[in-house]
Amino acid sequence: MSDHNSTTFVISGAARTPVGVKCGTLSNFSAEDLAVAAANESIERAGIERDCIDATFGGNVYQFTAPGGQDIYFPRNVALRCGLPIDTPSLLVQRICGSGFQTVVSAMHQIAMPSSMDDTRAALCFGAETMSRAPRLSRAPRLSGADFWEFGSNGKLEDTILVGLNHDLFNTSMMVTADEYGHSVGVTREECDAFAEESHKRARAANRVSHLNGGDALRGMFAFEADNLDGQPVYLAHDECVRETTVEELSRLPGFTPNGLVSPGNASEISDGAASLIVADRARADELGLPTRFEIVGYGIAGVEPRVMGRGPVPAIERALERTGLTMDDIGLWEINEAFAAQAVAVQKELGLDSEKLNVNGGAVAIGHPLAATGARLLVDLMYEMERRGETLGCASACIGGGQGLAVIIRDTKRD
Repeated sequence: MSDHNSTTFVISGAARTPVGVKCGTLSNFSAEDLAVAAANESIERAGIERDCIDATFGGNVYQFTAPGGQDIYFPRNVALRCGLPIDTPSLLVQRICGSGFQTVVSAMHQIAMPSSMDDTRAALCFGAETMSRAPRLSRAPRLSGADFWEFGSNGKLEDTILVGLNHDLFNTSMMVTADEYGHSVGVTREECDAFAEESHKRARAANRVSHLNGGDALRGMFAFEADNLDGQPVYLAHDECVRETTVEELSRLPGFTPNGLVSPGNASEISDGAASLIVADRARADELGLPTRFEIVGYGIAGVEPRVMGRGPVPAIERALERTGLTMDDIGLWEINEAFAAQAVAVQKELGLDSEKLNVNGGAVAIGHPLAATGARLLVDLMYEMERRGETLGCASACIGGGQGLAVIIRDTKRD
């Protein structure tokens, strides 16, 4: 589908960092630092000159991970640190777990605008998160007068990750929403633990044969090498959250609620990472000699009841398929975020997905879920795995806290 004024959208470059475990190798980098690395890599892979990038779209949820609270300048700083021209505009987008996807959708919207309104034809899209550095903060009102600038003691410190896991408007936590959705579809704890074991097994196998280890898997991932905020050199060339585990070990972990499906072992890890894509109008990509192999066929965004927020991919995927005139059977590979195994298994059951086509290199339960990076990471991994397996069509999707879902369908035009 290219119904945005008949524009055909292509992904010309795509790259992601390895995903770092919480308080691990990437924890002493800001989200901005990780985004710069991913963005530069995607630019190099696309072979696009920096002055040919017309706009930047950056996704980030947990702000203030950079020294001095500079994250308010997040997308702008990334663009400038990557060497883009001063007159290239930047925009921060935030759709929680769908933020990485949303950078691509927002770029498509801007590229599709008539030239009389906007002349964007190629965009840099990225999502990044350093959850290890998510702040603790005070929400107390500032004091008046001379004390306005003082950090007073009037108010407790809150952990932004913990409070973000609760949707206060509906008095529920993300873990409970996954439980409720899973139970509604008949998911069992045993299925969740088996799913988690398989996710880790597949992720371990993919990392073992990654192109960074001399194999041909995970070619979207690049070796991250930089000095951290303490000036110490860091190198990471594998997804750090992935571990050896078994159903027996997982089954011994307590659920978050009595008789609940979600446990620490079958939920996605708090983690750090970034991913980036170059999105362009195909005609412009041809002019610039950029890769045009992968087209964005269409997307779908939908809302669901917040109490079953994990169901979001179901209507989002259905909407994307309807808009593009495709069917479930047309899709050769699926990347659906595993916020919780309970939610992922429920989506798989409700849509009738073949497990051999779903998250073939593992998912967020094993790899990690750096919120704003995840959508972009899913697209990066999907692209390269489609190429590796010779699949024509693929779909990436994620549930979104608060009750939403977003899905993007891409095509490998060399397989048409």
